[in-house]
This record gives sequence, structure tokens and C-alpha cells, in this order.
Amino acid sequence: MSKNKPIGVFDSGVGGLTVVRALMERLPNENIIYFGDTARVPYGVKSRNTIIEYTTQIVDFLLQNEVKALVIACNTIAAVAGQKVRQMAGNMPILDVIAAGAQAALATTKNHSIGVIATSTTVNSNAYARAINSQNPKTRILSQASPLLVPLVEEGWLDHEVTRLTVQEYLKPLLAENIDTLVLGCTHYPLLKPLLKKEAPHLQLVDSSTTTAEATAQALANTHLLNDSHLPPDYRFYVSDIPLRFQTIGERFLGRSLEQIEMMRLG
Repeated sequence: MSKNKPIGVFDSGVGGLTVVRALMERLPNENIIYFGDTARVPYGVKSRNTIIEYTTQIVDFLLQNEVKALVIACNTIAAVAGQKVRQMAGNMPILDVIAAGAQAALATTKNHSIGVIATSTTVNSNAYARAINSQNPKTRILSQASPLLVPLVEEGWLDHEVTRLTVQEYLKPLLAENIDTLVLGCTHYPLLKPLLKKEAPHLQLVDSSTTTAEATAQALANTHLLNDSHLPPDYRFYVSDIPLRFQTIGERFLGRSLEQIEMMRLG
């Protein structure tokens, strides 16, 4: 497989751009294709079968674009359809935010008490608990659904009093359980790291975007697929709809201007 083929990254919407940002920083030579299913977001309220059907369409599209690796930059897709993605993709490296986050949390915790904040679907799937306990059954995992944080991040209220109070409420039951590590189990949440550090300075934060980028770098190195070309990387962004605020939100997540956005309807 050609080393200069792109990495395919996908999400149910715009949050996966935090993973793209981390990949750009960790792997500056790599070409990237991103697909965000903005027409059908959120996935978290949909049935398992629907999520698998949508995921199949996205993976088909990325495989047609001859990607060399796939990164599932969505906790809901990773929890519900990760196995389907692996079936479709054959031998290429498949990375996902849950596996990378679980591994990093285990490497970080000292007292084996790990908190997870995520959307309701991700929490209900128990995917983080399963991923962590499969490697260390003695670890305690306390999960807290934090659905209000997604719209607050998209609104840009990253240091707003409303967001601060919401974070305090969500952290209360976790802090009462003496956790020392907190997994940010949604790709929107890395933007709240400064606020979370203020509210709980003693906690070690596990950012699923940076851990996924690191896992991707390791997987590409292990399979001899790292791009050693020094040409400027090619970044392409596909979405299934371009909502009014997409550019603003997308650029906030990506940390740079969002160019080469194309609309691609699936299904």
C-alpha cells in the first residue's frame, strides 16, 4: 500500500475535527480525508441498526478514496459500529477514540479509579468500561453522561459561567468517588480542557483526540505506512450538509481555517 495515501477520519458531525487537529500536529506529513455526517447528526439518539447503516455508507466512501488507515473519530460509532468497520476494512490499521482513550487512562491512573464523561449513548453502551476492564478487571470506572456540554461547546461558551456550573454538576458524583483520572469521552470535550483543569486541578485528563493521534502514529509506524514525503500535506473535508454555522464551529474545533469543504450526500 502506498505510503502517501490519505488517512480517512470520520465522525457523525463536526466534533471529529479535534482528532484531525491532533493528527495534523502529531503527523504533519500525512494526507487526511475527513467525513462528517452533518446532515444526520446526532447519531446518539438513533438505533443501533441505523448507526451501522450510516457507518457502512461512510466507510464505503472513504475506501473508494483509497485511504491507507481509518480513524473512527466518534465515540458513538466506535461503541456501536466499530466491529462493522473492522470487517469492512480488511487488514488496514483501524483506530478509534474509545480504544485509544481506554489505553491512555490505564497508563495514567495511579489509584485505578477512572471517571468517564461522555454522551448518553456512549455511557449507556458501557464501551469504555469494557475496553478498560478487558485490560485490567480491577479498575473502577465511574461514568457520567454529560449531554449538555456538546451544545455549549458548539455555542462557543468554553469559559462561560453556565458551562462552568454545568461542568461542576457533572463532576460532583465522579469527584465523590475519588477518581484520579478523567476520560474526555466525546470529541467536543477537549475544547473544555482549560475549564476542567480549573474546576478539578488534581485530575489527570485523558484527551481522546491526542491519544488517538498517538495510537495512529504507532500503528502507521508498525505497518511501515508513515508518509516520508516532504510535500505539503493534502487535507480534504467532506460533509453531508453545510449548516449555517458549520464553518465557524469547524474552525474552532480545527484551530485553523477550514478550506476545501465539499458536500457529499450518502445513501
